[in-house]
Amino acid sequence: MTSIDTGSAGDTANDGSQSEGDKSESRTRILIAAIGGLALVAAATVTALLTFLGGNNGSPPPTTASASPPSVATEDPCDLRRLADSWNQPPSQRYNETLFAGRRAPNVYTQVGGPEDNPEISVKGQVSLDIPAGQVLYLITRPDPDSKDEYGHPGSNRFYPASPVTPTSSGCWEDDNHSVGYPGAKGISETYMLVLVGSDQAAKFPADRKSRDWDGYSQEQWQAITKIDVMSFHVSTA
Repeated sequence: MTSIDTGSAGDTANDGSQSEGDKSESRTRILIAAIGGLALVAAATVTALLTFLGGNNGSPPPTTASASPPSVATEDPCDLRRLADSWNQPPSQRYNETLFAGRRAPNVYTQVGGPEDNPEISVKGQVSLDIPAGQVLYLITRPDPDSKDEYGHPGSNRFYPASPVTPTSSGCWEDDNHSVGYPGAKGISETYMLVLVGSDQAAKFPADRKSRDWDGYSQEQWQAITKIDVMSFHVSTA
């Protein structure tokens, strides 16, 4: 007689069903793990991108500082370069090397204008100098005796105090429209001088100019005045 074990068949079918369920659950776990891994990769990528663009705080990316070229104003605080096309630099400039040791040498530009027969001289310059207490920087002019006016008269060779000079903090100074002196003076050359004198002497210059019949200082009178020569230059009106 053949015996049929129905329980064994049921167990076998049940085992197969459980095997397929396990496989489905494993696939689901694998899929969830894969999605989680991709999410982590995506988050890391976004974080790296934000860091590269400037960080999570939204600040702009860091920049590398570059040295900017020195400004023209720093190199030329007195704005003298712009005068080069229409003004002249006197060919003969002399200055006190002791006073300017370790400092920038003084620099001047000049221009002759005004009426044709009675020229006027303008000067703009830079002088990097510390003026000692009790001293005054003064501008002096002297008509050159080797030059002649329109009438053939030579320069007087006398010394005329013009005005005190007060340079700016950058050493800039100027003297505008200084008349050579009289109609027909064209052709006369002037020597300009900057000197340091005591405050008492500086106060005496205007008083002397007001004296009756005063016409500058002679060579002997000028040599007797206590002073320190700072610089000098020559300007021709010819």
